[in-house]
Amino acid sequence: MSEQNNPHLNFMVLPIDGMTCASCSARVKKSLDGIDWVQSVDVNLAAEQAAIGFNGPVADAEKLIATIEDAGYRIRTRTSEIVIPEFNDPTKLISLQAALKEIPGVEESSFNTANETLSLKYIPGIVAVRTVEKTIARETGIKVIWREQASGIDEEHERKSMERIQRQLRDSVFSIISALIVFVLTMPHFFSFVEVIPSVARNGIAFVLTSWALFGAGRSILKGFFKKLKPGKSDMNTLVSIGAGTAWLYSTVIMVGDFILPEVFRGYHLFFDSAAFITGFILLGRSLEARARKQTGLALNSLAKLQPEQARKEVEGAVEMIESNQLKSGDVCIVKNGERIPADGVLLSKDAEIDEAMLSGESLPVAKEKGQLVLTGTINAGSEIKFQVLKTGADTALGQIVQWVRQAQNSQPPVQQLVDKIAAVFVPVVIVIAFVTLLVWLISGQGLSLSLMHFINVIVIACPCALGLATPTAIIVSMGRAANLGILVKDASVLEKLLAVDTFLFDKTGTLTEGKLSFEQAIVYKGDENSLLGIAATLEKHSTHPIAKAILNEAESRKLDVVSLEKADMLTGFGIKSSLEGKAIGAGNKKLMQALGVKLPEDIDAQVDTLSGQGMSLIFVAEDKELLGIIGLADSIRDESKNVVGALNKMKIETAMVTGDAEKTAQHIAAKLSISKIFAEQPPQMKAGIVKKIQEEEKIVAMIGDGVNDAVALSQADIGIALAEGTDVAVDAADLVLLRPDLKLLLKIKKLAGRTESIIKQNLLWAFGYNVLMMPSAAGLLYLLFDIAFNPAFAALAMAMSSVSVVSNSLRLKQVKIGD
Repeated sequence: MSEQNNPHLNFMVLPIDGMTCASCSARVKKSLDGIDWVQSVDVNLAAEQAAIGFNGPVADAEKLIATIEDAGYRIRTRTSEIVIPEFNDPTKLISLQAALKEIPGVEESSFNTANETLSLKYIPGIVAVRTVEKTIARETGIKVIWREQASGIDEEHERKSMERIQRQLRDSVFSIISALIVFVLTMPHFFSFVEVIPSVARNGIAFVLTSWALFGAGRSILKGFFKKLKPGKSDMNTLVSIGAGTAWLYSTVIMVGDFILPEVFRGYHLFFDSAAFITGFILLGRSLEARARKQTGLALNSLAKLQPEQARKEVEGAVEMIESNQLKSGDVCIVKNGERIPADGVLLSKDAEIDEAMLSGESLPVAKEKGQLVLTGTINAGSEIKFQVLKTGADTALGQIVQWVRQAQNSQPPVQQLVDKIAAVFVPVVIVIAFVTLLVWLISGQGLSLSLMHFINVIVIACPCALGLATPTAIIVSMGRAANLGILVKDASVLEKLLAVDTFLFDKTGTLTEGKLSFEQAIVYKGDENSLLGIAATLEKHSTHPIAKAILNEAESRKLDVVSLEKADMLTGFGIKSSLEGKAIGAGNKKLMQALGVKLPEDIDAQVDTLSGQGMSLIFVAEDKELLGIIGLADSIRDESKNVVGALNKMKIETAMVTGDAEKTAQHIAAKLSISKIFAEQPPQMKAGIVKKIQEEEKIVAMIGDGVNDAVALSQADIGIALAEGTDVAVDAADLVLLRPDLKLLLKIKKLAGRTESIIKQNLLWAFGYNVLMMPSAAGLLYLLFDIAFNPAFAALAMAMSSVSVVSNSLRLKQVKIGD
């Protein structure tokens, strides 16, 4: 199990501005790792955020902010509005704002008396919702509910990001146009028509256009460079600023020198066009890269936006429209045909048809009855329904899914650790290589212009951005694709582990089978069938096991009287026992009968073999140490089970089944499904031991289950896989969650894991290969071998397109076919 699942750690996700490359994310990670109470850090360049695991109930917000700012970056703030009804006391407002300012992560607040709304500027991830609510209640005497961005989408940041992308694109176009003009003006030997303009005027125009491109359009690059310069840090902005700045400064000196001392400076080549091209191509690459990165997170944003903005709330017989984030537990809502359900709740209408495709991937509407759960974001596909709210916002199933997916997108596979180590030293190493290149060419006597050109090439062509984006962009797309398929992956490392799994261990009931047992037949030794079922139902009334449900359903269909017992003892792995009218009664397996001292008939083994051989689960029922009979329950095998097991067998993956059923029953099911190994008559507490036993054979085990009895085994397995319709305990213990009971999803996630690994390898191969091949070329290898001079403008274009190519390759995961 991953650190993300460590129950002893608390986690927060901080949005961080200013990261542009792998060196940035590596520096943020290294800085945060240096805090003694921080236990784990995953920095995601593509998502622009860091997931931090820490000890203790509360993190030191000031320490986090200071650490990130010292590294040269900034934690992004968010502004949210909280309605405080009927609040207009100016004295209390002053004390409220002062109290809010004391909350770690709150930067400022203001109150609009016209609409009774408090505007709060804060750092998401640090500020606790409950703390803000309690502070407002304490200072104003008014209880409020703050739905802190229930969708999880920072709309203000999204808007600013799009503005930045558009500005970068606009500036890049103007910079490139300026560079083309400069190129023509400074190359009269190629474009003779410009010679009609005096050289001083041409150079002056080139200087002005290049200065605008570098200091105007490229101001964000220079700003990032100088921001890192003070704490002695470096990143992609450092390389670009040194490259473009050197070209501009050298050209400016030559231009001024040519004007003052033409006999000394005339004949030196100007690099004004290179400075402008570098700036333009970098901005163009960042704009295209940012647009592509936006595409990687669309799946998560689509999930987060499933909750409708408004809801119909029933108040004293009338219906009023309110904001969905203002709903609270106990409210009654109306949902018309075709509308999305605004909160998790219990159905009050007699029946309903709910389209759950957006959450589970199930294509057909699901029939619901009164008392059943309806979930946020699902669509009412039938007539108008009424439901009572149970959970809202982040507490809903949708909110939990969004949180799981976001957490998984923030996690990194093991290979990223190597990338981080390389990225941490990448920029300083490149700068050293560039200066060595400059010195070598100067010493060789090739002249300042040519030497400087190779220096600029090395600085500009190096690309840590591609390294930083290679893994996280693929993970983000993959996790989003999995969620759309109805699969939740709790940690990125799970995908890598899944490919190494060589044994799949299936729980039988509810996993390979439907888990909906039904009465098949009974063998009666004393009394009649109804009395046998009556005593069994009396005992099973105290259990929630599928066996209990099947017996109670049969008793109800026969309208049998079921007695209520004051007490019943649940014997895990055996059955249940109690007393009725002074007589000891029990229902369970054969081991329970032996434990109770029940005398079994001589033909019992033959009867058991007959029923078990037909795949039935057997319940022995006894009264006063006398066997009353055996009840046989049948469970139908899931339609897809045979195909899934067959597909795994073809992959040379061992399949095994664990069950509490008798050996014969287990063999019957295993034979039908071609399962190679069975572990029968295993009580729940032994399942984890079975997993461990297989692991001791140097096997990598994936355990698939659905019930609370599987939770320990899921935790023991290398990968725990739970069916979401199972219990919350099993889901919490799992690494993979199937949002619908469809085992074909196992094959899909395995194929998606394989494709994701391939994409990551391709990205890293490209990122490393690009730098390994291009840097020697930029340093002058092509010039030495083939007399080809590498222009800095082409170096900038190559670097910009390197990042775009990595992100674009990751986006292929959105379209890859992974089965029906």
